[in-house]
Amino acid sequence: MDAVGEDEPDSIKLKSIKDKKTFTVPQNDRFGSCRSVREFEKLNRIGEGTYGIVYRARDTKSDEIVALKKVRMDNEKDGIPISSLREITLLLRLRNPNIVELKEVVVGSHLESLFLVMSYCEQDLASLLENMQTPFSEAQVKFCYFLLLFFFSLF
Repeated sequence: MDAVGEDEPDSIKLKSIKDKKTFTVPQNDRFGSCRSVREFEKLNRIGEGTYGIVYRARDTKSDEIVALKKVRMDNEKDGIPISSLREITLLLRLRNPNIVELKEVVVGSHLESLFLVMSYCEQDLASLLENMQTPFSEAQVKFCYFLLLFFFSLF
């Protein structure tokens, strides 16, 4: 099906290639079972990186504080960036208390708005390293390298 022009701001119309009939996708069915980012209240911006902006947010359904990462879609013509797909795949496969949990993927008001809902951590590794009174022990460094090598071997 080809996307066709919009009659109203948030309507999506699809046109069948086979019989040329048009179909308007109902507002509540646009994103399938994905929740909307509108179900989250952004509290503050906590960081920005190469792949997106991260906010501290509150899930209005559960009242849980989460990290909400807006996936950067700059100049993407082919859908979701491969780096984001890798991150999503990796986080879904890895269940470990030392790795942030990907809870779900939610969508914004436009098809190209994608957000990752993750467990909120009070502190990240960079700020931990900046504020350490004593450096990591050799055993801790070896363990970190082991984890990195293990996780990268999965791909």
